[in-house]
Amino acid sequence: MNPKVVVTSQSEQFRYILWAGIAGLVIVTGLISYEVGQNRAGFSRIDAQENVTRLESENSDLVKENKKLSEHIAVLETSVKVDREAYRKVENQLVDLQSRILEQQENIEFYKGIVNENDGTGLRIQDFRISQGLGEREFDLRLVLAQAFRSTKLVSGQVEMVVEGLQEGEPVRLALQDLVSNDASGKLGYSFRYFQDLKAEVVIPPDFVPERVHVIVRFKGKNSKTVEDFFVWNVKSG
Repeated sequence: MNPKVVVTSQSEQFRYILWAGIAGLVIVTGLISYEVGQNRAGFSRIDAQENVTRLESENSDLVKENKKLSEHIAVLETSVKVDREAYRKVENQLVDLQSRILEQQENIEFYKGIVNENDGTGLRIQDFRISQGLGEREFDLRLVLAQAFRSTKLVSGQVEMVVEGLQEGEPVRLALQDLVSNDASGKLGYSFRYFQDLKAEVVIPPDFVPERVHVIVRFKGKNSKTVEDFFVWNVKSG
């Protein structure tokens, strides 16, 4: 007679528990082996996490430092721009001041020549200048006549100007009335006791090369005489 094996519900529960325990033991053993293997290979998850945390902190500090440096550079660039602008203004003011000083010195020399009590030459040509006009061929001629301050006699008369130069390679003399605009007079009259400033605007022909200006000052009256001089065509700025 064969014995019968009776499987009870408790036996089945024990079997399930046994297999679950074996499976859990295998998983734990695998994890432990994995960690041990990584440690043996020089890898530590804890160290790696600490390195990540440290690098993130350092990167955050670098970002903050970069922001500070960028702001500092912006401030320096603004400061340099302001300094350059201030330097440019000062430089322009210096040039303007030097120009004014030079003009004042010329004016001083001019008035010194007028008030010179030792000058007994009577009427004379005190100054003559040529400056660029508005157009390329336009020029301003300025003539200053003067006589010593100790002289109180009124003098008057006419001034003639002749511009001498070359036209198509030939010497040519052009009178003032040939060079002024159509609506301007080519005659310059004067009448003064101490000094007078005379001006004339002229237009030089395109094919004419001026070389010098012949200035002739004529007196009115019985004892008429002339004062004359030649001036090189030298154009001054301003």
